[in-house]
This record gives sequence, C-alpha cells and structure tokens, in this order.
Amino acid sequence: MRRRFVSSILDPDMVDPKVVQDYNEQGFGIARGLFSREETEFFSRYFTEMLNRGGDGWAEGGVDFESSEPWRRWPRLLQPHRGDDVALGYMVDPRIREHLKTLLGEDPYAVQTMVYFKPPGATGQNLHQDNTYLMAQPGTCIAAWTALDDCDEENGCMVLVPNTQGLPVICQVENPSLVGECWGTVETPLPPGATVVPAIMKAGDTLFFNGSVIHGSYKNRSADRFRRTLIGHYVAAESRQVAKYYFPVYLMDGTRMDDALAVAEGGGKCGEYLVRDGELRVVEAGSFEEATKAH
Repeated sequence: MRRRFVSSILDPDMVDPKVVQDYNEQGFGIARGLFSREETEFFSRYFTEMLNRGGDGWAEGGVDFESSEPWRRWPRLLQPHRGDDVALGYMVDPRIREHLKTLLGEDPYAVQTMVYFKPPGATGQNLHQDNTYLMAQPGTCIAAWTALDDCDEENGCMVLVPNTQGLPVICQVENPSLVGECWGTVETPLPPGATVVPAIMKAGDTLFFNGSVIHGSYKNRSADRFRRTLIGHYVAAESRQVAKYYFPVYLMDGTRMDDALAVAEGGGKCGEYLVRDGELRVVEAGSFEEATKAH
C-alpha cells in the first residue's frame, strides 16, 4: 500500500521560533515531533520492504543480501521520489514546506530524497558540506533530515559544526584516521577552534541545516539499533543552478519544473583556512572538481 501523510493546512504558526533562531544563529535547527510515531513507523516499514525487494532500482550499488558488510546489505536509497509517491510526498510535505519557507523567506526547489538505514556496525559519514556536491549557486542548499528511529551517539547520530553556515565550500583533505570509522578518508576540515556537536533526536524530529554547514555522523556502535532516516534536499529560490545529478527539479507543490534551474558546469573554487593576525580567513584554493574527485 502506498500511503502519503500530509498536513492539511499550511500554517506559519506550526514553526517553532526556536527552530528559526537556532537556524539563523548556528546554521541548523531541530523541529521536534514534526512527524508522528505512526508516520515514522510507516516510513520505516515501507522503505525497509522496498530495500528487501532489492530497492526497486533506488539502492546505491544494489542490495547484496549475503554480505556481512552493513552498507552492502543495507545501502542507502537514492532519489526514490522520482518513481515513488511516498518519497515524493515526504519531499514536498506541507510541514516541511512551511519550515523551509519560513527559514528561507520563500519556497525553495526540491531536488533530492535519500533513505539511510545505518544498521549496527555501519560506519559513519565523513565530515562534509552538502553544497560541495549540489553546487547550488548563488546561495546554497538546505536539508530536511527526519529521524525514523531515536538517534544518539551510540547508534550513529548526526554531528554538526555550529556557525559554519557562512563558509564557502572548503577544499576537502585526506585523513587516514577515518579508516574503519567513516566511508572513506576524505573530509572537510574544521575551522581552527571549532568542534562538532551531536544532534540527539527522537523519531519524528526533523533537522533543518544549511548546505554550507560542516556535518557528518558517528559510527553505529550499538548492538541492535538501526538509525534510519528520511532526507530531502532543496535549493534556495535565489539559486540559478545546481549539479546535473539533481535534475529533475520540483516545485514544493510537486510540480516538475526542470527549466527553473540551469545545470552547474564544474562549479567554482573551494577555499582553505588561513589565520592571520589572529583572524580567521578563508582564501581561494582549488576547485570543486578537485574537492569532489575522491568522493
């Protein structure tokens, strides 16, 4: 059964002022209980059944049912909204739309959905900025990251770096210490003195974060707890381009509108940190192509 949960009315009062304050001050904010327990349980069952059928063509790399490697047995689903009404319904859900409109000032464009399963033993995700890959210009992208399970440090919750929303895309670097902890060995370095903070969430909470915010996740070290999440990515209305992978483009009413954005060709430069006279600056260094080469 395909079931779409939607809130019947667009209501600006549904947006907690604290979410707006946190987003403006630190680049991210959590809308607590945006989706009900019934909804998150449905999403979990629905997308788990999809993956157990082989992913319906959306599983990254396919599903290896015999593999002992968590990410091969439980790969993420990429862009299921392109053929699945439930995923599309989540991407343009009126509650998400109202939050995005409040945070950004107007409706964005919807360009991506993903489902992560993250079973016990699965590695974390390297620190990165989403706009390294979406290449939205001008402006940036924004994510709506909904927890389908309670998530904390033990089962691999998200971590974010406050006050990095104003950064340009930072050149990624090699970090061999990530072996066994994250997907690969390339990550976005932190600004001097910056630290990560965990996003402790309950099922149904939705984390909204700016596409320049540096973020990643811990390894799932629990014995028996999944950390499933349903994610949408959006491009600010001021943007005029996005990377080719993110087409087709949708309006927040679900209408396909490919000509709303141009294809980003190669992107621009990435930056490196420089501390001079006690002041942190970001100087232009390599390019998006170099930054994403190893990803």
